[in-house]
Amino acid sequence: MNKAFSERNRKRCEAKNGFNQPLSGWSSSDWMVAILGELGEAANVLKKLNRVRDGIPGNKESEKRLQEKLAAEIADAYIYLDLFCQSRGIDLEASVNAVFDAKSEEIGYRE
Repeated sequence: MNKAFSERNRKRCEAKNGFNQPLSGWSSSDWMVAILGELGEAANVLKKLNRVRDGIPGNKESEKRLQEKLAAEIADAYIYLDLFCQSRGIDLEASVNAVFDAKSEEIGYRE
């Protein structure tokens, strides 16, 4: 939720030497499928981390490597989420803060 990152992200997406893809080149459902695909990959890594937690054999990668892969998959999902929000004209940071504040007020949380 960083405006500078969002600018870099969009530039790379649309640049000829980047992905050469205008935000409008994908529908909202295309962006959502990309986000969910990355989250699915993250879920698969979590399945493997659950094996580590539960002492079940079968992983081909170390726990450290799985943690790195999990972070990368979450980052991929964030990158797509940022582009999706830009394509829909959603200010992700403002939306997240508004929802957080509304829920905090609902449950009586005070900072």
